[in-house]
Amino acid sequence: MRKELLLLLLLLPLAFSLNIIDYYGESCPHCARTDATLNELKDEYGLTVIKKEVYRDSANRAEMFAVYERFGQDPAQGGVPTLLVGNSTLIIGEMQKYQWENLFGLCNGGACPPGVYTASTIDSVSPLHEQDRTTQLTWGVLLGAALVDSINPCTLAVMAMLLGVILINDGRKKMLISGLVFITVVFCMYLLFGLGILHAISSPEITDMFFKIVTVGALALAIMEFNAYFNYKPGFFAVEMPMFIRPYAQKIIDRATSLPGVAVAAMFCSVFLLPCSSGPYLMVLAMISKAVTLQSLTYLVIYNLVFILPMVAITSAVFFGYTTVEKVGDAKEKYIRKIHLVSGALLFLLFLFMLNEWMHFL
Repeated sequence: MRKELLLLLLLLPLAFSLNIIDYYGESCPHCARTDATLNELKDEYGLTVIKKEVYRDSANRAEMFAVYERFGQDPAQGGVPTLLVGNSTLIIGEMQKYQWENLFGLCNGGACPPGVYTASTIDSVSPLHEQDRTTQLTWGVLLGAALVDSINPCTLAVMAMLLGVILINDGRKKMLISGLVFITVVFCMYLLFGLGILHAISSPEITDMFFKIVTVGALALAIMEFNAYFNYKPGFFAVEMPMFIRPYAQKIIDRATSLPGVAVAAMFCSVFLLPCSSGPYLMVLAMISKAVTLQSLTYLVIYNLVFILPMVAITSAVFFGYTTVEKVGDAKEKYIRKIHLVSGALLFLLFLFMLNEWMHFL
């Protein structure tokens, strides 16, 4: 009898073991934090975790895609970590510790709530904790921030300088090609900036601090833009390229006499544009800093496509003869105050949105 009881005690944990298949990527910080969380909860909930790396192992990657298809999900919209819990629950992305506890508490004898969940949706299956209020970036907020960024005076000034130099030296056809090369390089540079920042702030502590700093910064930028409307001075206390940087930008553009030279000029100008265009971009990055799927990359791509739209429009309009470089420069000077006013209003709305996400007023 004692032997049977001892055997029962030994087998009891196995009977209530909850199997988890963890599809992860090497060097993925979200995967590492998920692994650490599961290790903390392993003994308490009797977890059996099977880890399968998908970046380098094509068989594991194909298996993960097959799991996505079984749950009716598009693999292109997924990412790591992806976890199959109890063969019935698919978790995509990183979750908070309390959310794992809620989920495991609902798994009765290995039968977990069926379906596909992320950090923002898993709380819908459990009333035990207050819903997680991880910042959700809406398309309106994304496009609004990108619009603020795209209409900044720096972009108009840089494009006017570049197109003017190339048009005088090489003609309209070369101007079109050079303009498109310039725009493409700027797009790629800003996309890389965004991905680099997201990687740098991937830890939860840095993410939260970054979000709060950027929220305060949004208010500061809005105040600067309103000040520029009422008390405008070029390059002073406004979201513009500082005056001391402008001569360097002009020199670099003046030397852009070939396509490689244009590409190099675009790389340097991408850095020069940061002081006047980084504000809205940092806000968007703060909002998506907890994203772990390919959707975050989609947001960045769309943001930067909107950012370069005025440059594309200006280049096309000059090439087809709808306007001239001189008129572009004159329009910037004529409407500079109104541009700052619109920018300030949109930045203030973004500040209110972020403040609500921080303080939870609504």
